[in-house]
Amino acid sequence: MGTEDVATEILDPRSLPPTPPSDPHGPAPSQRGSNPTIDPVVSARMRSSVGSSSTVGSPMEALERDEIMRTRKFCVIAVVVATAGAVAAMLLPGDPTATAIVLSGVGMAYVAIAFLWWRARDPMQFRRPSTGLGWFVPAVAVTTCIPFFGVYSPAPMVLVLGVYFTGLGKSSRLAYAVYLVCAGVQLVTALLVILRLTHDTGIITVGLTTRNEIIIQALVQFVMLATFVTARMSRRTALVAVGELERAVRIAAHREALLLEAREELERALASGKGRFTGQTLSGYELGSVIGRGAMGEVYEAQDPRGGGSVAIKLLSQASLGNPQHVMRFLRELRTVAGIISPHVVRVIEVGEKPVPYLVMERLEGMTLGELLKGKRFMSAGEVGDLVLQIGAGITAAAACGVVHRDLKPQNLFLHRGEWKILDFGVARAMDQGDTLTSGHVVGTPSYMAPEQAAGGQVDHCTDLYALAAIAYRCLTGQPPYVGGEIAETLYRVVHTRPKRPTEIAPHLRVDVDLVLAIGLARRPGERFSAAIDFAGALVDALDGRLSPELRTRGEHLIRGGAWTQSMVRPSTARIRGPAH
Repeated sequence: MGTEDVATEILDPRSLPPTPPSDPHGPAPSQRGSNPTIDPVVSARMRSSVGSSSTVGSPMEALERDEIMRTRKFCVIAVVVATAGAVAAMLLPGDPTATAIVLSGVGMAYVAIAFLWWRARDPMQFRRPSTGLGWFVPAVAVTTCIPFFGVYSPAPMVLVLGVYFTGLGKSSRLAYAVYLVCAGVQLVTALLVILRLTHDTGIITVGLTTRNEIIIQALVQFVMLATFVTARMSRRTALVAVGELERAVRIAAHREALLLEAREELERALASGKGRFTGQTLSGYELGSVIGRGAMGEVYEAQDPRGGGSVAIKLLSQASLGNPQHVMRFLRELRTVAGIISPHVVRVIEVGEKPVPYLVMERLEGMTLGELLKGKRFMSAGEVGDLVLQIGAGITAAAACGVVHRDLKPQNLFLHRGEWKILDFGVARAMDQGDTLTSGHVVGTPSYMAPEQAAGGQVDHCTDLYALAAIAYRCLTGQPPYVGGEIAETLYRVVHTRPKRPTEIAPHLRVDVDLVLAIGLARRPGERFSAAIDFAGALVDALDGRLSPELRTRGEHLIRGGAWTQSMVRPSTARIRGPAH
């Protein structure tokens, strides 16, 4: 089973395929959904692994990780070189002033290397612009060795090492700065000596003609320039390769998402047919074919004897009737759904417990969001705006009743005659009550699950808001925030990694959408929107390019803090206020 829908119960209103023209009731919708509960072993693994390991979420993060590891190795090499230089300066009979300059430079280098090592311990700290000082200062410190050892000594070759290391890095400004300082100091010092404007204080001198000295220094400059160009070309080649890899991964992720959705719909289509109660009467309702099956129960089409038309009736399966936990969960759903009054939550007509627990619901005509997304990769801005506004209203109504859905996803959102409705409250719970029925389990669908939910932690209204933002992400980009081959893999990604920036996947989106979804998908519940209507309004504004400055600032802060995985292309901030493309 794919991770976009870890289904263990398929029991909510959905549409049936169109019936033949002779059917007086016309197109009949099926009622099916899902009620996933993930094994407690997976839950325990996820909780124990939170914060205990690192993982690479994108090719660009792999490059960043490589740069951090390279920086640590550079620090070790730099300490060895600096120590060797200090020892040589104290043992060799050099110019006193030049010796003092070398020792001062070594001291500066030690401080800068310690700073660079400290920054390399944390990727968030390493990304800060001031980290460049940790590279720049040692480069300057190395140039202090030139007056002591001499412009014709091996000392300038140490500069080549620093030029190459920084040239491979992400910051082109730092790479240029280090190259220009190293090459510039060497060139100026050499010219002063060649033109006899200063005395050569180096311990290594040569008796060459001026012409030969110029040729040698030109070769030194050429080696430095060649080193710098080689390093930057290597960086550019790596970026091109990463870009191609990202595009391939993006296409594969989208195809995998579509495959999982298609597999789920196939399984549901095969679930239809006659059931054990077909043809029987329950509370006056004549039960027809099964239009949805799950691990806990079945949903039947039925006719209202009072002339109310078609309805959908949800019954516990025979196996579930013998499971006290399943019975309690089903009864909880009866109480939960019956208390929520909203045009955007499936309407309950009747509930009962005899002869078996049952739930009579309105019969829906149309399709789920999951079915809708099968036919097209993206939804338009207007369609997504309507979706989040209406589903947001349903979430707000549930929250007003103290209910957390815990399993919002495309398969549980139904478009009924132009109106969106929330299905399947089988795993919902009251916010002020403990959850002994699913204790020790991670409940929900991993691809749309909030980090705290994936880790088996406490959930509240903000958990449903995260799921709504994840659904909007899927509708706008063509893929969920997280997709994995196995349940545990997806859960791990939800807890440890970050989603791709939406505008990286769908460049036609405004950058404002990045900002709003960064808030909606924030790792910490307190950083998300406090109400569904706030998120819905902000997303509509973002899609229209009218996001408020306050929310822009808030979103930019989260993005700087690592809301998205690093990628090849960063959208221009000028597009934030620009027209849609």
